[in-house]
Amino acid sequence: MQEDWVTIGQVMLQLVNEYFPVKELKNYMSEFITFKMEGHFPFGQLVILHYQMYDGQSKDIFQAAAGVELMILSLDIFDDLQDQDNFTVPWQKNDHAVAMNIATGLLVLSTKALDHTSFERDRKIMANDYLDTQVLKAINGQHTDLMDLIESEEDYIQMVRGKSGSLMASACLVGTTLASEKHHDSVNKYAEHIGIIAQIKNDINDISRWDEKNDLINKKKTLLTLYLLKNQQPQYQFTRDYFSGKLMKGELIKDKVKIQELIEKSGALEYARVIMRLNQLQAIELIDSMGIVQEWKEKLVQYI
Repeated sequence: MQEDWVTIGQVMLQLVNEYFPVKELKNYMSEFITFKMEGHFPFGQLVILHYQMYDGQSKDIFQAAAGVELMILSLDIFDDLQDQDNFTVPWQKNDHAVAMNIATGLLVLSTKALDHTSFERDRKIMANDYLDTQVLKAINGQHTDLMDLIESEEDYIQMVRGKSGSLMASACLVGTTLASEKHHDSVNKYAEHIGIIAQIKNDINDISRWDEKNDLINKKKTLLTLYLLKNQQPQYQFTRDYFSGKLMKGELIKDKVKIQELIEKSGALEYARVIMRLNQLQAIELIDSMGIVQEWKEKLVQYI
């Protein structure tokens, strides 16, 4: 049986072929979609999971899932162009004006994909409204991140709830809405927790890799770097010196072995894992309270 993510990718490629007659543009979009297929389209799979969880039967759910993944891809492109901390993706190899035009096209195509399904009109309107609302939340979260407006754990969680949690919620809500009029509030809440969990996992991984994705090198405020900034022990002064510009990037990287040891001894990793675990427990509690069969609960917990 063909995996759902393969079908999602095929539908995305078909939509690009249908709506973008300019050959070069179509080729770029197809290349980007094929690259994203390596990740197996987790957002699209969440759309399908939630639709089937509420007894949805239409094969058009694959086009709805493709629409959500087109939206995610467009935002990934914008995010990488803005952050300039990920140079392994194919869109970074293009002129940025071209990449932005592609991202804009994919974003518009995402709602067009959902419009051209056979679901009831009211359900499609609500699903597209959820998409629009969650993208607006993500843009607000991204702005907070870009402008370095994070000073506390509360600021960080609020930013991540907007930036990552809202996108996770968009996928879950689209699938739910197309099959059911119930449970939207609970789905939104646990989906936001899942987004927060995923982001904290990324942050834990990123602080241990000494390349362009390292949040410390990029002076990004995360739970871990905030923890290091607030550590008043003299051996952690390097964090405040680096963020303030007193310590240069080259000097930081030169001492990376020593600094990595200090990070691991600081308690920052344990602190981030505790916050992640709290969100996991809250998500599990919400899922357990849902009136769905155990099989679906187990599938949802796999995302936590």
